Amino acid sequence: MLAYYHLETLLPRLFAFLIAITLHDTAHAGVAWLLGDRTARDNKRFSLNPLAHLDVLGLAMIVFGPYGWSKNIPVDPERFAKHKKLSTSMVYLAGPVTNLVLVLFFWWLYFYLPALLGGGTESLVVEQWRVYLQYCVIVNLMVGLIHLLPLYPLDGWYIWRGLISTPKQHWLDKHKIKALILVIVLMVTPIGQWALSGLYPYAVQVIMHLYSL
Repeated sequence: MLAYYHLETLLPRLFAFLIAITLHDTAHAGVAWLLGDRTARDNKRFSLNPLAHLDVLGLAMIVFGPYGWSKNIPVDPERFAKHKKLSTSMVYLAGPVTNLVLVLFFWWLYFYLPALLGGGTESLVVEQWRVYLQYCVIVNLMVGLIHLLPLYPLDGWYIWRGLISTPKQHWLDKHKIKALILVIVLMVTPIGQWALSGLYPYAVQVIMHLYSL
């Protein structure tokens, strides 16, 4: 995986992070709006302006490592036109799916950039932009995969919660603090980074397989 914590990588990391969280949260808000809940839109979260989504602490964390976060998306399931539980899952699934689609896009752009710019792979401009594109791939991949974990307060928890019965939802709600503690442990200890480092090569193989189809 790419190096973090180095000052020279700060701009590419910030660039990739802003793209990842902006489109992630805009996807949440857009799907919620389509399904009947205007709460996020009314709170100006259906926006491509990164400032609408930034959390100060979450942004600061990007300076020190691969983890960061945005402000929570407000969702009111009672405002969905129908299938409230399924609609909730669809809203929260939209974010990580958007990030994984962006992974494919930036991966494609990384390899086709020389042709698009009309230069060779040794071009300084191409080389500099490829650094940014590398971080766009890795950051979007991490955001997408992390948010699929069924742990509170990640998207995966809400996705899973919307697909199970009401009694099981109550069970999840009772244990969400434990899930939150686990998420914090994964973030503040090397365990989470080790897990992502181990998962990354397999994710790359899947991406390459998709391009070979």
